Order: sequence, then C-alpha cells, then structure tokens
Amino acid sequence: MIQFTEQEIRHLREKFQRQQSAVNRIREDVKEIMAEPVLVPKTGIANWSLYYYCPDCSVRLTFDRDDKYHHSCPSCGRVYSGEPYDSTWWGIINSRNYTAVFQMGLIHLITGEADYARKAVDIMMEYSRYYKDYEVHGNIPYNGPGKSGAQTLDEANFLRSFAMSYDLLSDFMTKEEKEFIGKEMLIPGAEFLMEHRHNQLHNHEVIINSAIAVIGLIFDIDRYIQFAVYEPYGILYQLENGVLPDHMWFEGAFGYHFYALTSFFAYEKFALHTPHSHISHPNYKVMMELLVSYLEPGFRIPMLNDTNYGHTSSSLYLYEFAYRELGGEKLLFILNRLYEEEKRDNLEAFIYGADELPKCSLEPGNYHVEAGQSGSTVLRGKDERYLLIKHDPYGGEHDHYDRLDISYLAYGRRISPDLGTTGYGAVMHYDYYKNTGSHNTVNIGGENQAPVNARLIRYEEKDGVVYVEAQADWTVPYEMPDSFTIVQWKEEHYRLVKMVRKIVWAENYFAEVFQVKGADRNLPVDWVMHFSGTRIKQPEGVLIENFSDRKPYSYLHHMKRTVPAEDQSSVVHEYEDGAIHTRVFSFGQEKELYAGMGPDNPSVSDINYQIERAYGPAVVFAHVIASSKGPSLVSNVNFAPDGDRMTIVVEGEREGSKWSRCHKI
Repeated sequence: MIQFTEQEIRHLREKFQRQQSAVNRIREDVKEIMAEPVLVPKTGIANWSLYYYCPDCSVRLTFDRDDKYHHSCPSCGRVYSGEPYDSTWWGIINSRNYTAVFQMGLIHLITGEADYARKAVDIMMEYSRYYKDYEVHGNIPYNGPGKSGAQTLDEANFLRSFAMSYDLLSDFMTKEEKEFIGKEMLIPGAEFLMEHRHNQLHNHEVIINSAIAVIGLIFDIDRYIQFAVYEPYGILYQLENGVLPDHMWFEGAFGYHFYALTSFFAYEKFALHTPHSHISHPNYKVMMELLVSYLEPGFRIPMLNDTNYGHTSSSLYLYEFAYRELGGEKLLFILNRLYEEEKRDNLEAFIYGADELPKCSLEPGNYHVEAGQSGSTVLRGKDERYLLIKHDPYGGEHDHYDRLDISYLAYGRRISPDLGTTGYGAVMHYDYYKNTGSHNTVNIGGENQAPVNARLIRYEEKDGVVYVEAQADWTVPYEMPDSFTIVQWKEEHYRLVKMVRKIVWAENYFAEVFQVKGADRNLPVDWVMHFSGTRIKQPEGVLIENFSDRKPYSYLHHMKRTVPAEDQSSVVHEYEDGAIHTRVFSFGQEKELYAGMGPDNPSVSDINYQIERAYGPAVVFAHVIASSKGPSLVSNVNFAPDGDRMTIVVEGEREGSKWSRCHKI
C-alpha cells in the first residue's frame, strides 16, 4: 500500500476503538449500494451531472436509484424523461459507485470487515469487464470527451477514485483481480487521460494529472509520473503558474480555488510517503490561508464567478489535511470556526486530521492587495457590514465578466449579493447568471465586459473612513490567461473604455462614484445593482412591457421607468429585508432610471433590480447606500459634480443630534 504506512493504519484502527462516528457515517452513506445488486452501465452512455437540473427552476432534480426514466423537480414538481436526463442518471450512478467503493475500502482498512471489501472489488471488476469498450462521448463545453462519463474531468475522478481504492484493497484482492482491474481499466484509463489532457492552466488538468500520477505510482510507471507531475502543464506547473500573486487560483472562483486544491491534495495524500510529494510547496499554504481574508459574516464563502451553492459545501474539510501537514494560525482558525457549527466527526478529520485542534481566535480585518495589483478588496464594519470590491484579472472559462463588481452585506445578510451561478447544464447559467448585466457593476450596450486586468489604484484609511479606488482599463494591452475560452463578450464595446469605481466606507454607510470614459455615445451605459427584500419606496414610474429581449435582461420583469421629482437633490429607493432597512440615494442627473425584479439564486425567487442608464462618452454614477435596523441614520444626500470629482454631502441624525459629512471623490 502506498497511501498509508503501517503505523498510520494502526493509528486509524486504534482511533476507531475510541471514535466510531465518522466510520459509522460512511457505513450509512454506502448502505444502499451494499444492500443492492451491483449496478454498472454496460456501455459508455453516462452524461454530465450538471444536466440534472430543472430548466425552468434551475434547481437539481431528485435522483431515484430505482427509477432511471423519471426525474422530478423538487420545486415545481415536473417530471422529466428522456435525454439528457436518462443518461445523466447513469453519470450519477457512476459517481455514487466510485465514491462508495473508496469509502468501502476505508471501512475495510479500518475495521477489517471483509463484506465491504468484497462489494468494492466486485464493483471494480464489473466496470473492468466493460471499460475498454465504453464509447468515447461528450461534447460538453470547454471539456474533452470521456468514456465512463461525458468529459475527461469525469473520467479522471472516476479513475482516481478507483485507483486509490485499488491501493486500499491491494492486500485483499487476488492476484488475478489485481491484474484484471489494472490491465482492463486503470492503465487503459491513464492512457486515455494522457491523450486528452489539454496543455492549458485549468482545474480540469489538475484533476486529470492527479489521476494519471496516482496510477503511475501504483504500477510504478515512471512515464505517467513524469508526464503528470513534472512536465509542462503537470501538477507542479499548474501549482506554480495557476496561482496569482494574491494567492487566488487564476479562475477567480472559490469554488474552483478549492476544486483545484481538492485534486492537488488528493494526489499529495496518496504521494505523501513517496519522493514525488510536494506538500511543502509554499503555494499550498497561501492558497488555504486566503479564505480568511474573504470570509463573509456568518462564516460563508463569497459567491465569486462560477461558484454555486454546492461547490463550496465540502471545501472546508480540506483544512484538516492542510493543517496537519502545513500548520499555521489561519488554517487552525478555519477549523475552529467550522467546528463551532458542527461536530468534528467527518471522514477528512478522522483519516487526515490532527488528533487535537488547539483553540484559536482570530478577527479578520480589512483586506486588499497592494496598489497597482489585481485581486479584491474586502471592507468590514460594525453590525456585520461587509463590502467586497472585485478588481481581479479575467479568469478564463469560469469568469463572469464582472470587473468592479461589488457584494454588500449588512447585519450578516446579503443585501446586494453576487448571485454566483447554477448548474452549468441549466439554461440560465449562460443566459443569465454568467453575464455582466446580472452583476453589481456597469455594462455597455447590454453586452458582457471584454477580458481586462482590473487593479486597485488606491487604498487609504483616514479619520475612521476607508477610501478605495479600483480601475478597469480596456485601452491598455492585456494578455489572456493560458487557458482555453469561448468568446462571450463584445470586444468593440469596451476597447476604448476606462472605468473607475471609487468607494468611501464610513461607519454607517458607504458612498460610491463610478466613472466611465470612452463609451460609444450611441450605446447605453448601465449601472446595475440588485437588492434583497421588498422595495418599499421608489419614484413614480411607468410599467415597461418588454424591457429587453437580450440576455440577461430578458429575465427581468415588472420593470418600471421611474421619474424623480425635479426638485430632488437625489433620488431615493428603499428596501426592507426582514428587520434590515436599506436606503439607496442616487445621483439621477441625465439618467434613465429603471426598477424591477429578476431571478435570485435559486431562480424560484426574485431579487430587486435597480438600473441607471446614461450615454457616453463620459458618464458618472454616484450613490450613498445605508442599511439599518430601525430608522436610517442617513436622511439626505446631496451630489455636486465638479469635473472629474464628485462632492457628496451626507446628512443624518443620531440620538437627537444632526450630523453632516462631506466627501470629495
């Protein structure tokens, strides 16, 4: 066995005598597969699991192992049959099989129970009977093909799990079983992966490399190890070139930051006791530490780019292995916070975690990269106020074309959130969630922003106020990431454009000025924000039957064009989310103002949209946004443009005393 030493195996068995809950949980996980006959597709028809979504509700369908022809939506109740749902059902079967086989292998390793080992080997043997004849299929966007699944990524997860299980069960299997599984499935699978790995930076290639490398270590095939670990686009290349200077994985989504780390660590867990482990590489630790700087109130992970609610559900358990091997206060802090919410009886903690976790207290503060660099800025305040300003570089396939986007929370609630996305097979992924117009930033002509390297140009704390300026400048040269991408933007709308977003983060509100220069005077320049809760105040408006037939605006509804009173110094919209009251003061001069509703995430509920439209070549949007429980502390705002600067006077009342503050930004 490669992945565990004899000493580690003894330790796990001794630990089981004291703490059985984690193993009992995985017994429960595999209970159905243990009780049922082996279920394996005889042909390679399994489809992409992300097709298993209701096209109307964008929520995952209900899976029933006993019914491969009917797939129901838990939201609307509609039942789907045929393609792509029936073949995707087989993809889910495959995933459940290889996950269960690894869990069964661990149960046998720890408890010695032969029934689990026998069932695991039987499943692997059954796949090995058919694997070579599985047809190559797929045609999934951005992905190479698969055999057991519809993409090379699926193939790698399938093969890596079975390879690690093969190692766990190596002392249980007969010589003939080992030879058959190796010859008929694992080695042909590694050859297939090598043929279809792309020469690009990508989380897919990390997963593919990890599978090839594990198989290479098991069968002592140096060609596999060299290809997957040491050659260009191998594991080390991905680790050293795919991590940005701010320590974020280049795809810019925490979902993929941790998805890449999952496969980096899957390899490292296996290779730890071999000369080919690189667990001490400094990029591992800084990637794991980064989350502390971004954590939202409530111990939540921001929904940046292609992150959905399922992507990060198990990410925090990676900190068990990372802390055991790398240590550090920030990694320990994450684990301490995690186990404030739940018991420490998960499999990662049992198998890969340190025996004891010391107590650790840490208060995340404001975070920013150095001026001139790309990344994000995170601002925090009392009452669980939080603002994330996104000024990162374009991240390739999983980007959302949303430079200078902001996410705003107050009292721990997502008031103006980044919506993230849904399953990629759902229509609304590309038609709605992925587009600039469904984000809290500016778009031109209703088109997605072209790739750009946004950056921070100012961060200053002065007299209890934080000043932030970030810039996206399409007029300067930009180098695309070394990663394949499909063009889904309008280059000509942005190539002469420069945008700057300026933020003033005060105790009870934040002010912003968003400047756009160089836009075509014939194209609409739209500032977009969404707000949670119920809209309780807005100027009078006229209902628009069809706001737009262009995505993502085609999903907006109940849109009104509002007309503010001429004597107003600012236009006020108000929203109420539970007990949280949010006021939005807007500089409405020479703007078309729109308000309505659009899909939240999941799309079965709605969120408020506020859109302000102007025309180039130079446009300035300005706002003050304040949230409170009870009466707002901000009562009035005056905006006064002065060339490239905006004077904003904020007035309010607190404890019977009036106050006023002036910002020139």
